[in-house]
Amino acid sequence: MSLSVSLYSALAALQANQAAFQIASSNVANANTEGYTRKTVGQTNKIVNGESSGVQLTEIRRSVDENLLLQIRGQLSKLSRLTSQDTYYTRMQQLFGTLENNGGLSAAITELGTALESLSTTPESQAARSNVVNQAVRLTNQLQFMSDEVQKMRQEADKQISETVDRINNQLALINDLNGQISVSKALGRPAVDLEDTRDNALNDLAKDIDIKYFRRSDGRVAVFTEAGRELVGGTTVTLVHSPVSQISAQLTYPSGIGPITIGGTDITGDLRDGSLYALVNLRDTDLVNLAAELDRVTETMAASVNAAFNDGTAYPPPTSLTGLMTVAATDAPSMTGTFRAAVVDSTGVVVENLDIDLGTLAPATIGQLVTTLNAMTNATASINAQGKVVLTATGGNRIAINEMTSAVTNGSQTMGMGQFLGLNDFFATGNTYATYQTDRQASATNALGLSGTLTIAYPGGSTAVAYAVGDSLTAIATSITAAMAAQNITATVIQEASGSRLNIADADGDNFFLTDSSTLTSSLNARPGIPGIANRIAVNSVIANDPNQFAGGELSGAATLAVGTIAISAGNGVAAQAIAGAFAGDLTITAAGGLAATTTRLADYAAGIMSVNATTAANIGRDLEINEAYSQALTTQAAGISQVNIDEEMSNIIILQNAYQAAARITTAITEMMDILMNAVR
Repeated sequence: MSLSVSLYSALAALQANQAAFQIASSNVANANTEGYTRKTVGQTNKIVNGESSGVQLTEIRRSVDENLLLQIRGQLSKLSRLTSQDTYYTRMQQLFGTLENNGGLSAAITELGTALESLSTTPESQAARSNVVNQAVRLTNQLQFMSDEVQKMRQEADKQISETVDRINNQLALINDLNGQISVSKALGRPAVDLEDTRDNALNDLAKDIDIKYFRRSDGRVAVFTEAGRELVGGTTVTLVHSPVSQISAQLTYPSGIGPITIGGTDITGDLRDGSLYALVNLRDTDLVNLAAELDRVTETMAASVNAAFNDGTAYPPPTSLTGLMTVAATDAPSMTGTFRAAVVDSTGVVVENLDIDLGTLAPATIGQLVTTLNAMTNATASINAQGKVVLTATGGNRIAINEMTSAVTNGSQTMGMGQFLGLNDFFATGNTYATYQTDRQASATNALGLSGTLTIAYPGGSTAVAYAVGDSLTAIATSITAAMAAQNITATVIQEASGSRLNIADADGDNFFLTDSSTLTSSLNARPGIPGIANRIAVNSVIANDPNQFAGGELSGAATLAVGTIAISAGNGVAAQAIAGAFAGDLTITAAGGLAATTTRLADYAAGIMSVNATTAANIGRDLEINEAYSQALTTQAAGISQVNIDEEMSNIIILQNAYQAAARITTAITEMMDILMNAVR
């Protein structure tokens, strides 16, 4: 080997050791830098004409295991999802309390039932009446608060969805920018390892928010997709869009009122599989919606049962006037049958005048005709006030009382007495109207319901029959109703709610209409007046809340004949209170709602069931979170063993490199001296 080749080899060794020394120094300096991976420089023997001509550097490499990183990012998505779920479910548990907590919903229902039982044994007790009303006010306040908090959590989740979308967009833009820099660096033969570290950090942050899969291209770029195959970073980057709503209520669901998450105008909400974004969407649109539906169901069942019993009762002494809670019009023509009783009594409960109305003989069969008939009483007046409420008032210092008798008003899936239909003697105000109807949630909007019959919709001035066939789906029935009722401005809409769909039928003008069915459509779907959110609207009738003595502790006699001068109501009659207490003490049929199946149970037990399901889900999420945290930590530790800088090891390498550098320098010096001697000899 010539001296010049030897010198070249020694100089190459100096350069290689200098570069390796620089890499080792950088490793030591960044030992505690988050996301930094240990770098190494490759060296190879340089062969010229079949002979070794020193050393040459290859690329600078990162110490990483790409398969391990892929697993870690999958775990980051899962952990972020579980963390978001755990946060919200913990708040839900705090909202409901525990089975041992006397402040929970189940306890509040039980306490009202206990107060009613006490009143049923001492119906003349003013203290007992006050206790019942106070417990009822407490319960309705608690239901309103819980319902409101659920919607606030949905609102918060929606806001966090927008914030998460912004974070995702920032990470996508960063990854796309780094892709460009890395591609240019590789094309120019420059090292891009530090840029790749930064990109890996961005991929980690992105994986926390949205489920991703990716692959590296030959030019160093990474292409990023969602698990469902939606491209996020390719030749360019995409932008996710979500517009948060200003206020969320029980009536707003995705996509019925709450906007989607889109890419280029395409809805990708349903494409999400994991990450915090997936968790927040499911919390907003499924978990919390189910919880709200369960609260509504216990509220709705309680209100209907209590009001049915309450309208058979009366205060003692009865009030001078009764005002309905439901808004009606004189032209309203619901399906009415049976006998309805209104009686005027004196302050001691003695009959002054009695009127039994056969609802089936009213001509025309309208609420206006019913009011006219009642108004014909000698000692009472009846009218529909400016707010659309039926008002019955006794004259001459007397009192007014009603008894449902055999009256039956059938509307949708409900059949109730006339007093309850008008809300004349309701204990709970629900805020429902007869201008909007909802059904229970169905599994599918497009599957055939397997029912056939005719739905009749009665409205002011007439009625329309809408036929439905065995092959019709919820969507098909909605289309048929809307087409048939266009002239009345009544529209049927399929609302997507959590994991199913329900039918909403509404009069845009706010006019009342009524549903009757030749078959079982309304009962199967549980079509009834009102909109979601009854738990947020329920309240104790203000007349009773302001004066507990108006609580129906007695009952107007239901004798076949009620003669003037007979005692129809007496103090100490606990029949009504017993019937109302029965709504809490006995089993009630409660249809499926949210995540709870249909059941027959006590109201308090149903409320406890809501709490129990929530607690079980929360516990499962907590356990999954704990397990996955441990697994993630194991993966991170394994990755750190490969990527993390070991200072002791680097210092050892530096010593070796230093010695090698010194040796190469001595060789260079020696060769230089030899060349000088040779040159001098030639001269």
